[in-house]
Amino acid sequence: MVLVSACGADSAAEGPSTLAGGGRAGSSGLGGSAGAVSVGGSAGSIGLGGNGDSHAGGASASAASGAGTTAGASAGGGGGALAGDAGTAAGGATNAAGGTNAAGGTSSAGASGSAGSGSGVCTGKPAKTVTVYTIGDSTMSVYGSDVYPRMGWGQPLGGLFASECATVVDKALSGRSSKSFFEEGAWTPLKSALKAGDYVLIQFGHNDEKSDQPALYTDPQTTYKQFLTTYVNDTRAKMATPILLTSINRNSWSGTSLSDTHGAYPPAVRELAASLAVDLIDLTALSKTYFERIGQTETRKLFLILAAGQWPNYPNGVTDNTHFQERGAKIIGQLAMADAYTQNLSLAHLLKAVPVTP
Repeated sequence: MVLVSACGADSAAEGPSTLAGGGRAGSSGLGGSAGAVSVGGSAGSIGLGGNGDSHAGGASASAASGAGTTAGASAGGGGGALAGDAGTAAGGATNAAGGTNAAGGTSSAGASGSAGSGSGVCTGKPAKTVTVYTIGDSTMSVYGSDVYPRMGWGQPLGGLFASECATVVDKALSGRSSKSFFEEGAWTPLKSALKAGDYVLIQFGHNDEKSDQPALYTDPQTTYKQFLTTYVNDTRAKMATPILLTSINRNSWSGTSLSDTHGAYPPAVRELAASLAVDLIDLTALSKTYFERIGQTETRKLFLILAAGQWPNYPNGVTDNTHFQERGAKIIGQLAMADAYTQNLSLAHLLKAVPVTP
């Protein structure tokens, strides 16, 4: 069996699962949740096509008569009440969707989901189709058929969006950190292509941790934040919406609890999101909660862990506790988009159905 090493060097203590400085929003007040969602499935349903698993349950409503409230939501051009709802967020000015954001400012131009219905997802033809870009490392990137079933979570993400509202373009690159992605020039053409109303999902950290590789390593409180800030500022300068994401947990356990391998990097992202008033999807916290809920045995099935002879591309088997199989990649995407919907992020206006938390 082949043992594949983790993307980044394991660090000591992971940051807290909760957000620092109110970087994450509270629960949505939208009424009800819709169906089980499947990638590539029909509108009104979103889930894990081809695995026989539907993950019902999940995104529940919290406020009476659809008047949703988002407490402590970060803004950054994306955080606001969903179109058609009377939702509000703590302390701010009105945004394009008819709600308010937490930073006290107006949302970015073009970031509202004007085609959304009261459910807050895309149900009609918008004025224009926007592009949702993803930038990050190998946990997010696209892979070819020669390494299937290995898959980054950005690869199937487009299946959750209404094609008439948004196109997902996965620009994440395997082996990159926030530093090397920028210094190798990968960011420059993407920045040039950005249009008003587009989105950039930014998730780095696995490779930033590699202190023995100067081309990759960033310090969580200095250079890491600096490169992330560059992506945020450049995106906003093009009137597009940046969204920061913390790193997904590795399949590393101590008894029944997931082990911390990302150290100071997730807390640094939370701090930056709060200070810059940028929308945040905390995949470190979300994946920890989900993995611990389903347990170590079921979590193992999401990662690229295969027995010899199980897949033609891995005749000798593989044990990779960082990267995902197709099913795991789809679940991570569901976790992220369900959280975006719960937070009333304007990104959720572009989804084809109300996402259900796995």
